[in-house]
Amino acid sequence: MGNRLGQAMVEYVVVGTVLVVLVVALGLLMRVLDAGLFVEHAAQSASHTIAGNPVGSVGDVLLY
Repeated sequence: MGNRLGQAMVEYVVVGTVLVVLVVALGLLMRVLDAGLFVEHAAQSASHTIAGNPVGSVGDVLLY
């Protein structure tokens, strides 16, 4: 009986940790989306592509 209780506790801790990490990650993603950082990065990338600057385009790809 002790092994089952220990296994259940370990599973509970693992699942709880994963859920907490997911909630925090979703919260951070919401903040980034709310701040418009994705849109700003897309606009910068588009301006490098339109300007024909290959160095800026490669940098955008590598930093993404």
